[in-house]
Amino acid sequence: MPQWLSEADCKAVLQSLLSAELAAYRGTPAPDWQAPPAIDSLERLHLAACVNEFFCLHETGVEDRLLMTQHVDDWASLVANAASDTSGLTFRTSGSTGAPTAHLHRWETLEAEAHALAQRLASRETVNRVIRWLPLHHLYGFMFGVALPGVAGMPRISVDAAALPPLLPGDLLVTVPPRWDYLAVSRRAWPDRVVGVSSTAPLAAKTSQALRESGLSELLDIYGSTETGGVATRWHPDAAYQLLAHWQRLDANHIQRLGDRTVTPLLDHTHWLDDDTFTLQGRHDDVVTIGGVNVSPGHVAERLRGLESVADCAVRTTGPAAKRRLKAFVVPLESEQHAASEIAQAISQWPAAERPVAVTYGDALPTNQMGKPADW
Repeated sequence: MPQWLSEADCKAVLQSLLSAELAAYRGTPAPDWQAPPAIDSLERLHLAACVNEFFCLHETGVEDRLLMTQHVDDWASLVANAASDTSGLTFRTSGSTGAPTAHLHRWETLEAEAHALAQRLASRETVNRVIRWLPLHHLYGFMFGVALPGVAGMPRISVDAAALPPLLPGDLLVTVPPRWDYLAVSRRAWPDRVVGVSSTAPLAAKTSQALRESGLSELLDIYGSTETGGVATRWHPDAAYQLLAHWQRLDANHIQRLGDRTVTPLLDHTHWLDDDTFTLQGRHDDVVTIGGVNVSPGHVAERLRGLESVADCAVRTTGPAAKRRLKAFVVPLESEQHAASEIAQAISQWPAAERPVAVTYGDALPTNQMGKPADW
């Protein structure tokens, strides 16, 4: 196990993973670990498989022992003991842009990124403590909630409730754009020398401005993804992104980690100002950001077409960027009432960012005078 990763860290990440997986499996809210939930044999198999994949336990041959223990502390101990013999951690994409995909991030890669982030933060402010308000089993959450404070030797506090703890000068608050949007309108003052970090999606310029005007010292925006890890940062929404120290540019669409021959494609079109800085020019695919989550309208349309009552459909965004949601136009196979009932039941189980907030029904998808798809 890396020296900066403790058994307590393993337990915190494990609980985050188990909460998310059990909630998704049951279609219920995440369990309260103050009173560990009872799980049946099928749920245990599912959770053991998720833990095995995430922590790469199959590389050690101890994965079967997950089925021989009954308590989360036993699983945490098993994971911590095995980590020194594994290659790293496997993070999954959310699945909101297609089928979820698994991506291995090796221990040495995670550590290199943590050092690069610590270096970038130290260039502007001294950080004394990390306040993590995000899931630890996601790559961004693990990097800032575990790897960075572990490598830099910083105390860390996990926020599980809706309210932040009292903040102190020198705190680093790490969360996602929707929560920064909330804090921008709900928090009127910040202690001196509190630094924020945002990732998973670009932060709205007006949110960044409001936070700074209310006293937030600095706000670091991270560009990256589950596939790549953190790639670059910027301190102001009008600034270009600057590569983190463990990356180098190969060409307009590809980068490479220092000391690694693997070529990594960027998910966005980029305009490079020099070998270290660039601006984004839009995604290569149809992905949009909704509430800080990357969502593919095309993928959502495919899911709707898979329903028995839907003959065809189109999905687009609606509303301003800060409040963007999805809308759908549906051609029912038979009756509108049947389609509406099936759609309502299906999307009630989907993540909020993927749910169309308005559904229009008609006999054919809307087109313009040239016969091309049109808005509605």
